[in-house]
Amino acid sequence: MRGELDLRTLEIAAAVIEAGSMSEAGARFGLTQSAISQAVRRAENMIGASLLHRDRRPLVPTNAGLVLATQMREVTQLVGNAVDQVRLAAAKPERLDLRLGMVDTVAATIGPHLVKELVEGAMALRLTAWSGLAFAHTEALMRHAIDAAITSDPMADLDDVVRYPIFREPYLLVVPKSKAAACRELSLPEVLAEHKLIRHSARSQMGSQVERHLRRMGVEPPRLLEFDTSDALLAMVATGVGVAITTPLCLLQGVAHIAGMDALPLPGPGFSRELVLVTRRGEFQSLGPRIAELARNLMRSKALPQFVRLFPLLETATHKMILSPQNDLDKNRDPIIEA
Repeated sequence: MRGELDLRTLEIAAAVIEAGSMSEAGARFGLTQSAISQAVRRAENMIGASLLHRDRRPLVPTNAGLVLATQMREVTQLVGNAVDQVRLAAAKPERLDLRLGMVDTVAATIGPHLVKELVEGAMALRLTAWSGLAFAHTEALMRHAIDAAITSDPMADLDDVVRYPIFREPYLLVVPKSKAAACRELSLPEVLAEHKLIRHSARSQMGSQVERHLRRMGVEPPRLLEFDTSDALLAMVATGVGVAITTPLCLLQGVAHIAGMDALPLPGPGFSRELVLVTRRGEFQSLGPRIAELARNLMRSKALPQFVRLFPLLETATHKMILSPQNDLDKNRDPIIEA
């Protein structure tokens, strides 16, 4: 019957095979030749096969012995790499295997730059990035499928999370380029009376926010078209199907359709969405603020300049988009509607 697995015994047997000598292996491990011989016997019992041709001198390994020596070299290398990773992690204030969720608009715009900085800047030893809808990230965070999320859902009803503000972006009216001049002169109810509203999916945080705003204004456009992705929504606008209410990051996500559409300040009362980094309380206490600050810097250096180049008339709408770490994210505050 095969014995229980004993890596030390296998290591000793592999050393004998590589050295071709029990005395040489004994010197390496500080063991007597008798102890080395016993270790080889135990290894053979574990494996269920002879490792050495004992009738030959110097010792000659069997085929099984050659395979053992090769495999143990790989095991030793893997163990060494693991120890190096543990030492590196121990030198940091937190564990650095990070599973980060991002809403699609972030993943498609500043997301690649963020991932690159996290990996190359040694903030994360191992990074797994997930994209999707905000509600999906909320659920994933609570069941520990991810460690943090950049999301538009502040998870205001949860007490065991920490929120780090990143930026606020205003909702804009996006119209076919051929309709832009006429739409500038209309109120939002008038625009929606003349043009189909192409919606963000009701399953999304953005879709919910837009519907809340329309209800507060007493506007109920027919529900005809809605999409999970900004790219599909903006493609519809660019081809003249209708208009949409969306944000600057969504416009950057659908930049391929920019030639056929224009963005205008939303007529009437404005509203916005805030994006925050959310982590479970007690985790990533030093890494969380660093990731949030990195995301804010990337918004300043990457996203906002690109948006202003595409829509120079909306530059003033971006002035208050970057949030400071001191921004109030009290769960009782309504972050959506602005005067």
